[in-house]
Amino acid sequence: MSELEEQQVNQVAEDEESEEEEMDIYEAIKQVLKKAIHADGLSRGLNEAARSIDKSEARVCFLADNCDQKDYKNLIKALCTEKSVPLVQVADRKALGEWAGLCKIDVNGQARRVIKCSCAVVTQVDEDSNAFKILTNYINSQKK
Repeated sequence: MSELEEQQVNQVAEDEESEEEEMDIYEAIKQVLKKAIHADGLSRGLNEAARSIDKSEARVCFLADNCDQKDYKNLIKALCTEKSVPLVQVADRKALGEWAGLCKIDVNGQARRVIKCSCAVVTQVDEDSNAFKILTNYINSQKK
């Protein structure tokens, strides 16, 4: 391996380490949702989310705080409580929709035409990832 290639490999490893150290809860949520999309383990919307929670397939549920319908939020909260699924409140429906992949990405890497999403449920996740560990630590700290 040439000296230039070694420098590039070292730079990539340093970048990954710095990302893991600086990751906040929102970055962790983005990473978990992104990995769940790739593993085909994400349910979006009321129908899919309720079905996943009811079948006890859900690992974690994300619910938007600014959801318009009170009954919608009450149903998801009740199902999560009944099946002991951790529930994470997210501030914005539009942000949750973007993180859940309900958007088009333009040439510059910016999200365009984002569809709002009030609920997303992760059914398959990489438990060894740093993002999931940060998320579980956050969930455990909220329970106390």
